[in-house]
Amino acid sequence: MRDAVLAILLENMDRYVSGQEMSRTLGITRAAVWKYIKLFENEGYLIESSTKKGYRLKHVPDVLDWVVLTNRLNTTVLGKNMECHPTLASTNARAKELALGGAPEGTVVIAEEQSGGRGRLGRRWVSPPGKGIWMSIILKPKLPPEKVPRVTVMTAVALIRALKHAAGLEAGIKWPNDIICNGKKLCGILAEVNAEPDIINYAIVGIGINVNLSADDFPEEIENIATSIKIETGREFSRRSIFQAVLESMEEIYLNSFNDENFERLLRDYRAYSVILGKRISVVGSAGEFVGKAIDFAEDGSLLVQSDDGRLEKLWAGDVSIRGEKGYV
Repeated sequence: MRDAVLAILLENMDRYVSGQEMSRTLGITRAAVWKYIKLFENEGYLIESSTKKGYRLKHVPDVLDWVVLTNRLNTTVLGKNMECHPTLASTNARAKELALGGAPEGTVVIAEEQSGGRGRLGRRWVSPPGKGIWMSIILKPKLPPEKVPRVTVMTAVALIRALKHAAGLEAGIKWPNDIICNGKKLCGILAEVNAEPDIINYAIVGIGINVNLSADDFPEEIENIATSIKIETGREFSRRSIFQAVLESMEEIYLNSFNDENFERLLRDYRAYSVILGKRISVVGSAGEFVGKAIDFAEDGSLLVQSDDGRLEKLWAGDVSIRGEKGYV
């Protein structure tokens, strides 16, 4: 009932809704409506009350509440099923539990903070409460397992477009899974897959976005290589607006650009957003360090690097840095 009352207020944002109308619609007393109004005010919602007109929602706090996050969310698949948590060890771990239990495609798990957030290769991902978007999405792409890198390509391009739309930020992609702004890491992507030889059962796409973190929110070891939307723009943003922009951008690509014909167009955008193509790079992987020039991305998501002796190497993973440049890139 609490969610139903909030949904009515959100749908009528900045307009009065009478207590009598809400009580009649929801089948509760006007006194019960009033109690929910007081509850919302204690949670940080700003609501104007008028004896004759009713209640008018004026301000929504920056909270990760599913009613708030889905209000006016323009998607048909992503985010239609959602779990919001005050804290989780890892949204990816929880999303895997849900996927194994048969959760529908598009299910989103989001948390105010992660106590055990991690990035690629098991590295720690700093996820303080109330300042970022730490979420995981369950996808069930109709792709053979060898094409699963398309999921990361899609997510990276979607993040670039969403950041431009919602925050006016120009960002770039650092292969394989980082979003970079002014040489520092702004977002990370962690895709994990459960597959059989000929089919993907599900993919978990973990996304971490540093939204309203300040410089002193980052530990000393990453303070010079990490950034946030707030640091880059000089102002705070509603996490709801960023969240919705990301899901809407992801869904548009997911539903339209996964076949071979349209994926080539998506890959062109991925190349255009790359911060490493045409640069001399160092790649550190399981086989050691490899140095060469980043030439292109193949349709399977691999990176083509030309070595100093002219050989063309195809790489699927590794830590990339641009030779001669400082910072995260």
